[in-house]
Amino acid sequence: MASWIAKAGQNIQFVAFWAHFGVAALIVEHTPHHLFTTVIVALLAAVKEFWYDAKYEKNPPQTFLDNLTDWLGWTLGAVVALLLMH
Repeated sequence: MASWIAKAGQNIQFVAFWAHFGVAALIVEHTPHHLFTTVIVALLAAVKEFWYDAKYEKNPPQTFLDNLTDWLGWTLGAVVALLLMH
């Protein structure tokens, strides 16, 4: 178990998912219009991950799964914050 946790903590996609999750949650938490902000975060994250990062993030090259994982981090972080705010 300890070995699995150590490997997960060194996996950049795992770290990126939780970083995106946390930032999205903070954004939603600190705005007055939580539902609107959640939708905007999910939409802007889709543009960032599936267009910008897919096209311009080349070191290392991003796969569709990498971009999907990052987008899920953004979106789930925003949704969880929204649910916790209500």
